[in-house]
Amino acid sequence: MHLHSIDSSARSSLAVKLTNAKALRKLTMAVLPDLRDASAYGFFFDFDGTLTEIAETPGAVIVDERVREALESLFESASGAVAIVTGREIESIDKLLAPLKLPVAGVHGYERRNGETTVSATAAEESKARAIEKVLTCFESHNPGLLLEKKRGALALHYRLRPELETICLSLVEDLAARLPDTVLTRGKMVIELRLHTATKGTAISDFLREKPFRGRIPVYAGDDVTDEDAFVAVNALSGISVKVGPGETAAQTRADGVGEFLTWLLTTARTLKGAS
Repeated sequence: MHLHSIDSSARSSLAVKLTNAKALRKLTMAVLPDLRDASAYGFFFDFDGTLTEIAETPGAVIVDERVREALESLFESASGAVAIVTGREIESIDKLLAPLKLPVAGVHGYERRNGETTVSATAAEESKARAIEKVLTCFESHNPGLLLEKKRGALALHYRLRPELETICLSLVEDLAARLPDTVLTRGKMVIELRLHTATKGTAISDFLREKPFRGRIPVYAGDDVTDEDAFVAVNALSGISVKVGPGETAAQTRADGVGEFLTWLLTTARTLKGAS
């Protein structure tokens, strides 16, 4: 893992902070930033595939104790400007990170909590959404090994245990999406998700940045999947720092080889910022 200092003068002014963040774009994808001023940044992280390795099913994920340690330390150093931006529901993140409770954008921005209040985006018509859920539930029951994850504002069809069904799964979900306006179909790692709303991880980060404690900070976002690309684009447009975890084409400016390397960087960064605060 390579580190490069980009913010030695970040304390001076927001303009200087933004200049330093823009400079990161000139670095190679192999370089991860060496952050020194916690007050300069708002931190946003995807969960599965970024903070944890992807498991065969969402319920089988294992959270490394380093994740809680790093997030808790970073939350304290950054005065609360740390959020999880994920495809999971907020309650799922709370359980996995307990007793730590962070700001969270769940279901790819459909629901968002900053403090005690949770807000939700506008979703597709409920009766039509239920009809689509019924079709997918029937399909799941006739194909053991498939997993239909039902979330507020989204339905995710996991085929990790039945990879040979990828084509038919995609065809079915595409057909269902065509019947329901204002839905978004996204493909992840062995999962096809039908979002019953038009919010994205990018819009969620933009909303956080309008609120305390994130307002006026440079956004830092890390993610691993195609659903994170909206966030990378949004963060880049704000002269922030975007990190792709793992392989694949991306709009992100920097890259970590995988979850292990990213967690090492995150823990190192959290400890450095704690020592500087």
